[in-house]
Amino acid sequence: MALEDAGGRGRSLMASALVVALAAVSVPVARAEGAPVDVATSEAAPNPPAPAVSAPASTAPAPTPGPAADPYAGLPKVVARAVQELEAECRAAEGRPNWKPGTLAEVVNVSPDGRPDYLIDTHAIACDGGFTPWIGSDGFRHILFVSTGPGRWVRAFDRGARGFEIENKGRKVPQVIVFSHSAYCTRPNPERYMRCTQVYEWRRGKLRKISEDWFTD
Repeated sequence: MALEDAGGRGRSLMASALVVALAAVSVPVARAEGAPVDVATSEAAPNPPAPAVSAPASTAPAPTPGPAADPYAGLPKVVARAVQELEAECRAAEGRPNWKPGTLAEVVNVSPDGRPDYLIDTHAIACDGGFTPWIGSDGFRHILFVSTGPGRWVRAFDRGARGFEIENKGRKVPQVIVFSHSAYCTRPNPERYMRCTQVYEWRRGKLRKISEDWFTD
């Protein structure tokens, strides 16, 4: 009996060891597709990606626009005012000025002081959509500003002319040559000419007429 008991206990111990060994072996489990998966070595499913988070809206203030550029930059004040007068005349005629104010006046040389003088020739400008008020039977309006010292200019000429030229090549004193309507000519006109040629020079602080001849062509 002792031997049987010993033998029975020995068989029980062997059976227990066999159960433990079988439990340590991984058991294949079928995938949905039918392929076996080792439960012990299968990887866990990856975590889903985190939802995208939009960047917070910028709280920086919008840039403040700078001051508008001065359309009359570079022009002396008296010249800029003359440009503004022309603009006002155009608008009064229900038109729109079509020019760049800062470039309307041409730098010329009339006085011998070496400082810039300025000429506005209205040939160069247009009044869109309205009557052009600076042209008439006497020609286009010409406005001449002559320097009288540092930062000072005088409006030396302002009227219509059929033509306007400044001749200063080879001359100490430049000459202003104006082709004028007969209404501005002063010499007797027995032939009833319609135009005359007038020559001016800047003398003693003034634009002075030095000659006048009837234009016969």
